Amino acid sequence: MERRVVIRVDASVEMGIGHLTRCITLANNLAGNGARAVFVMRAKSAAFSGLVEAAGHQLVLLTDPESGNLRRGPADSSYANWLPVSWQQDSEQTREAIDSVGEADWLVVDHYALDARWERALRRPGLCILAIDDLANRPHDCAFLLDQNLVLGMETRYQPLVPETCRYLLGPGYALLRPEFPQLRRSLAARSGAVNRILICFGGTDPSNETGKALGAVRRLSFATLAVDVVIGRGNPNADLVEQQCREMNGAALHPGAENMAELMARADLAIGAGGVMSWERCCLGLPTVAIGIAENQVGVLTALAATGALVHLGAAASVTEEGIAQALHSLLCNAGQVRSMSETALALVDGDGVERVRRAVFC
Repeated sequence: MERRVVIRVDASVEMGIGHLTRCITLANNLAGNGARAVFVMRAKSAAFSGLVEAAGHQLVLLTDPESGNLRRGPADSSYANWLPVSWQQDSEQTREAIDSVGEADWLVVDHYALDARWERALRRPGLCILAIDDLANRPHDCAFLLDQNLVLGMETRYQPLVPETCRYLLGPGYALLRPEFPQLRRSLAARSGAVNRILICFGGTDPSNETGKALGAVRRLSFATLAVDVVIGRGNPNADLVEQQCREMNGAALHPGAENMAELMARADLAIGAGGVMSWERCCLGLPTVAIGIAENQVGVLTALAATGALVHLGAAASVTEEGIAQALHSLLCNAGQVRSMSETALALVDGDGVERVRRAVFC
């Protein structure tokens, strides 16, 4: 009998698509091992539903209120507005969605606005709950807790927040990366430290246009032979501005909605980008990075990665200037030894087999 996993996740310009893409990666792996994945998302995430359907997974959209936001998540949560309804309403709708698709064996929840109360409301005999989190800022009632990030105190910070019986899957060894990343890693040549090609990518939305800021920084440099690959999501609100900048720069190529990120990372010598899932993709391919935090939850991870020497962390986007990025780039372009060391450190952190480790730990 086919086993079923229900995945509760959302995506939007505000929250980005990183939660959704890592859940799709997990679902793809499970589908390849005989399980059927059903995604449950709120209607406001419908703009990104094509990513789920293109991967061949079933999708159920939860109806949102017509009048905008009603009662949201926990009152003390800065992520409360990620839900247009209360957690109780969301749990009731999710339960109805699960009932509509049939008995589920696993429930995966990857959502900053949901916590132990929601998980308890969905609990039923025979249902195993996996919570995916990065924040450690709220309790969970789950059998497994996955946090793929490298942060200070990661071994203990969830202890007061989960049942004693909960099993932890912690650290970048469990990073949910698409199979093309470990595949390319196996054929990757050692990086010399010379920088001839830069990759710029700030995720699928980038509402504050850090991409444009990074392009301006590269343009300030006097290294005329630099090639630049620029990746933006198809829904990027600043796409026209970025396209104009690329047209005005020699050696700049724009890749809207690129589906070959692993290939672009493998051929780049240096990246400029944010945190999130891309941190572990870059590490898997040993790509040195100048990193800028575009969300509060990226601070701890980027700080920890900078401490290992795998990247240079310039701080939060609001405080990072075009000139500051240019200075960091110039320093690295003149120091091949540091760039090579960053690559070696990054490679040692992530081997790319995290999704298979998660499958074996939770779903076998």
